[in-house]
Amino acid sequence: MLNELYSLSTVLKSKGISSKEWHREYKPLPKVTAKAPCIRIWLAKDGTVCEIESISAELAQLLRKYGNNQGTFPAFNIVPLYRITDEEQLSELEQIEKDAITLDLDKIKSWCVNDNWQERIVRKIDRSLQNIPQTLLNLIGNQEQLERTLISELIRIASGFTNEPDKSFKFALEKRIFAKLQKQEDIGILFTMLFHKGNPQKDYNDDTGASISVILDLFDWQQYGYPVTSQHTTEWINGRLLKSSLLSSTSKQSEGVGSDAFGSSFVNPNEPMPSVKLNGFDVILRSMFNGQPCQYRYEQIDDASYPIAMENRSLAKKSLEWVAGLEREGITWQKIDKNEIVFVYPSKLPEVPPKFVSIFSSSKVESSAQTEARFENIAKEFIKTLRGLPAEEKPDFIQIFTIRKLDKARSKVVFTRKCSSKQLIQAAEDWETGCRNTPKTELGELIIPFPLQVARIVNNVWKQNGELAQGKTVVERMKYYQGMELLLDIMQESMICNYLHIVLTHSYGLASYIGNWVHGGSTCKDKNQEKTLEKLKKETLFLLSVFGLLLYKCGDRKEKYMESMAYLVGQLLKISDELHALYCKVVRDGVVPPQLVGSALFVTAAETPNQAIAQLSLRMNPYITWAKQYRFKNIITENKESWRARWYLSLYEDMANKLCVTMTDSTRFGDFEKAQLFIGYLASFPKRDSLVTAIGDANDNDNNIGGANNEQ
Repeated sequence: MLNELYSLSTVLKSKGISSKEWHREYKPLPKVTAKAPCIRIWLAKDGTVCEIESISAELAQLLRKYGNNQGTFPAFNIVPLYRITDEEQLSELEQIEKDAITLDLDKIKSWCVNDNWQERIVRKIDRSLQNIPQTLLNLIGNQEQLERTLISELIRIASGFTNEPDKSFKFALEKRIFAKLQKQEDIGILFTMLFHKGNPQKDYNDDTGASISVILDLFDWQQYGYPVTSQHTTEWINGRLLKSSLLSSTSKQSEGVGSDAFGSSFVNPNEPMPSVKLNGFDVILRSMFNGQPCQYRYEQIDDASYPIAMENRSLAKKSLEWVAGLEREGITWQKIDKNEIVFVYPSKLPEVPPKFVSIFSSSKVESSAQTEARFENIAKEFIKTLRGLPAEEKPDFIQIFTIRKLDKARSKVVFTRKCSSKQLIQAAEDWETGCRNTPKTELGELIIPFPLQVARIVNNVWKQNGELAQGKTVVERMKYYQGMELLLDIMQESMICNYLHIVLTHSYGLASYIGNWVHGGSTCKDKNQEKTLEKLKKETLFLLSVFGLLLYKCGDRKEKYMESMAYLVGQLLKISDELHALYCKVVRDGVVPPQLVGSALFVTAAETPNQAIAQLSLRMNPYITWAKQYRFKNIITENKESWRARWYLSLYEDMANKLCVTMTDSTRFGDFEKAQLFIGYLASFPKRDSLVTAIGDANDNDNNIGGANNEQ
């Protein structure tokens, strides 16, 4: 990760782009939502709580808190003051919140029995009010400025809270909560702070409720120009913290100077690498983690194994913050899932940058009225923009890397790659060609997946009834980033064959189900079933694209495999399904069985095609005999047309004649043949002039049509 970010810092420097630097221990507040507010607590000089109010999400984004996991200031987390589990009390509390009944303050006070501030919580809040503020005050210095006086006064008041019952922070907070409840003000927020709706089945120590973000401010702030909860004060504190770090680093120069991994002067700061808050998780920049035993063999622990100077740590942090900026979502980064993000940046930043990441993953739809992004459209626009860049703005390379969160404390670059613009353009064009390496189907227009969608398609396991087999553990045989390996042609052919085997194993159920449904001409009973069918059709189209792509990457083109035995067997199964369905609609008054003949033999055909064809011949004999008679009856009723029987017989004869040439007694299908069978079973029938003539000439009484050669 450090190498990629250092390279990016060089790109940003060449363009004159500088992002704001924040002190490593001066961190953003949690994201504010309706369910997770940030509450400002105004303190008077005498230590009382003057006011309680929630702040807007916009203001919260401008504010920061100093500290670490042991405590922070001026913002920190608390939990509700009391825990209630009584069903009657919980019900009544809910009614009060809905304004269904009048608030009885005495009754509310009588519920405040079970103290929810356990000893460990009190200790952490004490550190946030006592130790951390004093450390902050020491770092920002003793200069005579209004901002410093403001912070100093707030710290003086905060440190005045003790654990004595009537002098504690909890006591002051509770007193103000009941004063506001008396006035019927902000009942929702106050109840959130006052009560945790506990679960009586859980242990008291494990059921304190969700944390509540609070931030302290000085009620009489006007004389200092700005309150603590302001952008001005926040940036002033950050400036003082950065200056303090610089002075500390300078003072260590006398201890001896070496070089870091990038050639800069290095003095070990003896502190962790900085962290960056990304969309959904935090990333701690690490050169090495001391928990890895291998370091001890060579006595190169932590930074000693890959030293990074303070200057370059700051550059790496700012570079990651820049490339992951919200305004660049869909351009330089895109979230793959809740624990993984892909980043893409060029070696030169054009004035109007192409959406580099769009070639790998579809961005969020901006409005419900917009249609779903299609790879072919995105790729066309991307390639046009990239080729249209002036010569001086065309990048020498494009860097791609993916960060994945492994657990609460660790994250890792799981994929990194550099490629030229020409290579990326060629890869996108080959991707579309590969996904189109299948014939047309009746399922709808082909859908080309984005590279980062392929893993989901491969990993989906389908049951025989067309439902996903979702267990407690998600199947991850293919990782998201491996879709990019497939795009950039860096995946070994053995791995491609492995994923072909996996997707075949996972998708037999869907192929059999959707083929049986479509070939039988089944109708949906209601709108829910229609939506389900459309979703399954879409998933099947994705599968066909992936099959076509994997075959293409291995040199197997549709012009060749459509003449192969496996593909023809798939077509034969489809013809059998449709002829069987026609028979049922005409002879059995439209009662089509749950499984048609071809669908029933689909899995058998994939393993032992000769045996499947032998069984098919026996099972189809009565339907073929019936079709030979029915084809001449000149029936034009919808879905019962007699010309369909003539057409199916002609197709059957054609496929049988071709199979006669390609079949051998010892034939067993491998994965490539199974994929071709899959495609053939769902592909449209070939269009030939002779077949069109046969269909149109329904009154022709030539008894040889459909009854010759290898029809059975």
